[in-house]
Amino acid sequence: MKKTSIISLVVSAALALTLGGCSSSMVKRNADQEFPLAVTATEPAFIFPISLHGVPGDTTKVGLAISGGAVSEYGASVISGQQLYDVVGNLSWTLGENMRRQAGNDKMEMTGSAEKYAKELDGKMKILTGKLKDVGAIKDKDYNFKYVIVLHVDSASGMQMPFMKKVTAFGGVMDMGTRKIVSYIEKDITLAEDAVLAQMPTEMNKIIAELLNAPKEEA
Repeated sequence: MKKTSIISLVVSAALALTLGGCSSSMVKRNADQEFPLAVTATEPAFIFPISLHGVPGDTTKVGLAISGGAVSEYGASVISGQQLYDVVGNLSWTLGENMRRQAGNDKMEMTGSAEKYAKELDGKMKILTGKLKDVGAIKDKDYNFKYVIVLHVDSASGMQMPFMKKVTAFGGVMDMGTRKIVSYIEKDITLAEDAVLAQMPTEMNKIIAELLNAPKEEA
């Protein structure tokens, strides 16, 4: 069998596994919060610019593909700030790691050492929201986001397969009024290297849905 045929078979298998649901997730929700979250076109949630560590390909293109996928799935009820990544840099990683630690300790508040990063998020959101208002992405000049979706993607541990990349997405939804973690997720994703631009928007939309919606048994 030719080498190109072998590569094609492996990539096709990887894509089939991923699209077939070969991923695992862990979700925690704040017991004091009602779900689904009230997110609408007039009161949208905001996707904080995502750092994409370990994701194959051009991460700028992947990030913009994720933005486009969110718009297609959620319309005006979710606004992505990925195009403003340069304003915040790698902050999603720092925030995500602190949310991970807090949720791992069953603490859904950004307290202790995590508090300074919640305050940093608050400052960055004022800048980002101002920029979105300047370009007309937000029409209501008095609007401020209540819910901010903070996600980070990083290389996953364990053995990697040829032409495939396993990554872990983690983070959650922050209530900007209370600085509490509303919901948290950690999800392993297996990517086919030649299909990242198609897969990542789909996977991230699934994650956003899990963060915003009620558990299936309660829906």
